[in-house]
Amino acid sequence: MTSIESSRDLERLRDSIEGAWEIAKQFGLDPFPTHFELVPAAIMYEFASYGLPGRFSHWTHGKAYYRQKMQYDLGLSKIYEMVVNTNPSYAFLMEMNDLLQNTFVAAHVFGHTDFFKNNAYFQHTSKRMIDKVSIHAERIAKYEFDHGKQEVERFLDAALSIQEHIDYNLLLRQEEEPKESKFVRLATEYDDLWELDANRQKAEEEREERSGKTPRFPEKPEKDILLFLLQHSPSLEQWQRDILEIVRNEMLYFVPQMQTKTMNEGWACLVAESLVLTEFGLMRYDALHERLTQGQRISVGSGKEQCDPVSDRHIRRNASTIRLRTRRGLVLEGAEGHKLSVGPEQWMELKDVRIGQRIPLNVSSNIWPSEQVPIALPVLKSWATVADVAQAAGVGVHTVYRSLSGKTTYAQQRIASAVVSTGYTPGTAGKALYAGRFPLLAPTHLNEEFAEFLGYLIGDGNIHTQKQAIGYTSGDYELAERYAALVLRLFAIEACVFWDDKTLNGKGGRWRVVFYSANVLDLLEGLGIDLRAKARAKAIPAAILRSPKAVVSAFLRAYFDCDGCASMSDGVILSTFSDEIAQALQIILLNYGILTRRYGVNIRIKGRSAQVFAQEIGFSLGRKQDKLCQYLRSHRWFVKEDPTDEVVSVEHGVADVYDITVEESHRYIANGMLHHNSIWHSRIMREMGDRSIITDSETIEFAQLHSGVLSPSRTSLNPYYIGFKVFEDIERRWNAPTQEEQEKFGRKPGKGREKIFEVRELDNDVSFLRNYLTEDLIKDLDLYLYKKEGDEWVIVEKNWQKVRDSIVASMTNFGYPYLVIDNGDYRGNRELYIKHMYEGQDLDLNYAEKTLQHVQLLWGRPVHLETIYDGKRILLSFDGERNSKSTLEK
Repeated sequence: MTSIESSRDLERLRDSIEGAWEIAKQFGLDPFPTHFELVPAAIMYEFASYGLPGRFSHWTHGKAYYRQKMQYDLGLSKIYEMVVNTNPSYAFLMEMNDLLQNTFVAAHVFGHTDFFKNNAYFQHTSKRMIDKVSIHAERIAKYEFDHGKQEVERFLDAALSIQEHIDYNLLLRQEEEPKESKFVRLATEYDDLWELDANRQKAEEEREERSGKTPRFPEKPEKDILLFLLQHSPSLEQWQRDILEIVRNEMLYFVPQMQTKTMNEGWACLVAESLVLTEFGLMRYDALHERLTQGQRISVGSGKEQCDPVSDRHIRRNASTIRLRTRRGLVLEGAEGHKLSVGPEQWMELKDVRIGQRIPLNVSSNIWPSEQVPIALPVLKSWATVADVAQAAGVGVHTVYRSLSGKTTYAQQRIASAVVSTGYTPGTAGKALYAGRFPLLAPTHLNEEFAEFLGYLIGDGNIHTQKQAIGYTSGDYELAERYAALVLRLFAIEACVFWDDKTLNGKGGRWRVVFYSANVLDLLEGLGIDLRAKARAKAIPAAILRSPKAVVSAFLRAYFDCDGCASMSDGVILSTFSDEIAQALQIILLNYGILTRRYGVNIRIKGRSAQVFAQEIGFSLGRKQDKLCQYLRSHRWFVKEDPTDEVVSVEHGVADVYDITVEESHRYIANGMLHHNSIWHSRIMREMGDRSIITDSETIEFAQLHSGVLSPSRTSLNPYYIGFKVFEDIERRWNAPTQEEQEKFGRKPGKGREKIFEVRELDNDVSFLRNYLTEDLIKDLDLYLYKKEGDEWVIVEKNWQKVRDSIVASMTNFGYPYLVIDNGDYRGNRELYIKHMYEGQDLDLNYAEKTLQHVQLLWGRPVHLETIYDGKRILLSFDGERNSKSTLEK
């Protein structure tokens, strides 16, 4: 990756940022003015681990820094930007990111700063927080000088252990005046912080006198544990209260970002074996996903002989599927909600497809790779022998044999060490060794001759792995000779051609060609060819599917020489027992513009398609090509072929399904049919491409970068991915409401952008997902609840409302346990009683006991925590010296 160093690059970045700003404003965004600064990776990760530049020092920040920096150094993770919620906002870009990445980040930043400025949950946060944290750091440094660094760090450990336990809802309402503690009267320079009411004690005494009983303290459970301790702890000194206030204020600043992470970052599927038409040829869907995961940029055929880049990918496990079979023999399987083209700009979900539905086929796409597939030659290996072991151990070969069979203990230790050091594996003796092989002479790329060899091998070839023999059988001497000549030219190996008159029925005979080469077997296996596959399990090699047109034609020509024939009545007929070959072959031929129809084991090509076959592929065998020409000459004209197919079977199943998002067209070709792929930064970047602010190649590079950012995960929610998809869905639904929505809710079409701006202003993550995470989205985004059983992830909950509620519940209180101060004068002894508002998730008791020790340091008296564990109410306590646990009555 090239760092941004030259003044020219800096000028381009400045121009790109200005362009992104103008486009953002035109889209209706209203961000804070934003200052950008390029910083080294070390500084970026320091800012990220501390949360804000200039924040106070603590070992937890250093730990986070080293963890993130190590992951960056090892290439496991990367931070693209950091944005500070201030006015003006500050955005830090990493120096080592290239120009395009930092342009992408800048577009993303404007979405953040618009959100900071306009969302209700950010309205009460300080817009001068960088200055404030610097002042906080200075005060803490002074306390370290006055009271000792170790003492201050010990107190900070305690405060930070419960920093999440604040009442963030106070940000949206005026804080109540704090109640004066019944234990300590504060008369310090900090009294104005808590607005103590001089008459509060008198009012409390009057209330106690009227009721005749001691009032509850606090009057109602207090969620803001830090605030309660700050106001009422009977043991804290002034500097300690100040540190508690610092920790709490800084945490309150971060709360809105935690509450709106999914919204802020966010501001259809086929099965694995589906063949997607890409710029690199036909790829299985799972192989396409694997390449996208590895960062490869790929464009897919989107109709009308054009390709569009992929910008997102998605996998959904164990989905309910629909499998369609057509009259021509094509098969398509995908998720129930996957959209299939049924006409110009007409889409139908698979679950709605019925028998008799006609499906347009994508004929004559004519999209082929431009480069041949490279071939990796076998790596020579050398196997250790018994003689190698004997030499290393300093004994005779006979002694090694006797020791390995347990017949002697002489030099056993030395022999055992020699076996390990040489890597000797018992049982390899007598087998062909790489060390004894001649180097293999073979093409470096899958060219036309190699493809022709593979066509004959897949068609009428046979392999004996134990004998290391590669054979070919044909009734035509011309093909036998042609095959033998290919072997000689490709591998410099003489193949033996002979007539075999031994047949099962005792009639006729066959020409056989055979040669022996362990190297060629390894080469074939490296190309993904199953060396043990019988006729029904054979497949067209994936490398052929990813080859240029001329190479594919050479393969098909040889394959049709073996298993195909020409007919005066039916044009071209191919017979195969392999369903996989039949399905792939029909899809490949569609790319040529050849329509086929399958009848059992036969595939037939007639009429105009037979003419295209003769022109583009044909037969190498003279008699078959002549017969095909006779068929074509016997027809002065052909009936126009219907480029559609009829659904004849609809079946249900369960499978992993895959999806991609295609830029521009939002469609792609797979299995010969057209499919529809299942927020602000992407729109800004696309607009920048349209205005030539970034180049075409950079636009494609952005699509891949965007794809990586939006990668989904089963083990956690990716806020970029979920937020992007939900906002996209809101805009779509409000732009085109159904008739029922228009009548029931009064929605008017074309209000999508207005709606997402409204949501941006009023919602947080909890309300955002509760209100807008629909059943269709949960299904499309594969947001079911999983658990791991062995090595497999399985769905444990499919009810969409329960899934949504579970996701929302996990975000309530940011996933931390919900704790409240229930009693500040427990047992009338000024002990602190905390209650866990149990929501089905047990506490980590070891962690809870350690945290109680920190709370006791802050309170100065014994502390208790009530929770539920294994279905029982228990009480955890710490009295300043030891932890204890007891069971409470129900």
